[in-house]
Parts: sequence; structure tokens; C-alpha cells
Amino acid sequence: MNNTPQLQESENAVSPQAAKPHTGSGSRMEPGYWFQPGAASLLDVGCNTGALLGQVQRQYPEMKLAGIDINHEALKTARALLPGVEIHEGFGFDLPFASDRFEYVTCIEVIEHVPQQFRKQLVAEMRRVLRPGGLMIIRCPHAGMFDWLDAQNFRFRFPKLYGSLVGQGNRDATYREAQEELIWHHHFTRQELLDVSGEGWEEEACHFGGLILFPISDILRWPFYRMQRNDNWFVRAMEKMATAELALDFGKSSYDILLALRKR
Repeated sequence: MNNTPQLQESENAVSPQAAKPHTGSGSRMEPGYWFQPGAASLLDVGCNTGALLGQVQRQYPEMKLAGIDINHEALKTARALLPGVEIHEGFGFDLPFASDRFEYVTCIEVIEHVPQQFRKQLVAEMRRVLRPGGLMIIRCPHAGMFDWLDAQNFRFRFPKLYGSLVGQGNRDATYREAQEELIWHHHFTRQELLDVSGEGWEEEACHFGGLILFPISDILRWPFYRMQRNDNWFVRAMEKMATAELALDFGKSSYDILLALRKR
């Protein structure tokens, strides 16, 4: 297995019939890369504290933005930071938006949190609110070489150790309040994502990124997350390292995958 970073596009990167020029800058693993100039509207499913929405708002101030998440406390932060953005508390598989409303729908590091029985419904809802020709962008953990390092699965791999060290973490409380279950983070292959997405799409792009810094940084940041010290210099340094590595394509060994599908 070749672990050398591959800076060229992946073998499944772009389907010829759907390829379109993109003027977004930066990594293809970042959702903003896929937005066209003049983009009109975006829904971020699983928006959390609104970090992605804030970035998009700064880059595209005329774009109409909306977000949804189950995390009540995170949404307080999002609403405070983004007063002009439509923010909803709820589930991605039951979206409170009209059909054909958005030009883009993003779902970044979210689908792995959704119970398996709701994943097809989640994508179906995102497709419903997309206008014809709109783009859905999913990024999630990939079934790569270091998927076993996913820190979110330690609670299942080492339940006694996790219970003695953590007890009930912040994420546990969030899911309990939302009456949602904490599940094993599934790491998807490209084909699994396509199967979950179903019919009615054109595959615009599939890219891989990251290898080991992404999961390692998550593990190292955990104590600061527990202490609610996410602004610590060490946390910021780890995030920068993980983001830099995410831009590198390690092929099928990669830790993350991005799939962009255009609604027919």
C-alpha cells in the first residue's frame, strides 16, 4: 500500500460529464472550494457553532445562509455570532425548509454521527431542499489506514477506561438532551456514500485527504476540549496541522473523504 502523498487528483476525482470550472481557492477537501462566484444560498446540515457559515458569510456576504444542528448550546453560539443567518435546532433527516430552496447543501463531518437507519433519509432530505442542478457536499471519515484511531470510538473500544477517565463527556450530554443515541463512527468508502445517496445525482467530484495528523490531533486536543479551553494555542496549532494534512491526498489510505454530488 502506497502511503506517499498524491498531490494530483484522485482516480475518481471528477466525472467528465459533470466537470465544471471552480474558482474557489485552497484545498479541494474544503467545502468553500466548490462554491461558484455569485452563489445564492447555502444550508449547512450539522452547523454546530457556525464556523463554516461564518467563513462563507465573510467570503460571500450576499449569500443567503441557513444552518441546523441538534446541539442546543452550540446553536446559542452560532446565533450570537451570526445574527443574519437562519439557524434551526433539529435533525438533518427532518429538515424544516421548503423543497428546491438551496443552491448548495453541506454536511461536513456529520453523517457518521447519524444512526444507520436514518442516513438515507438524511441524504434524501438534503436532496429535497436542493434546487435542480444544486450541489451537495458531504465530507466524513474514510475507511483508510488509520480509521482505528478515531477518538470518538474509544468509548466503545475501551468502555471501562473511557468511563473512569471521562464519565459523561460534553458530547454525551448533547445527545442525551436531543434524545439521540451516540453511535460508533462509521468510516465510509466512496461506494458506501454513493449507495446511501441513492439515485438522481451526477457525481461531480470525489477526493481523499489526511492520514494520521487528523485523528492524532483530535486525541491530543481532547483534554482542552474537556476543560473548555478550545482557544488554547496548542489547540489552534493542532487544528492548523490537521487542516494542512487534510489538503494532501493519500489515496485509499486517507482518513477523510469528500463527495460532491449534483442534483439532476
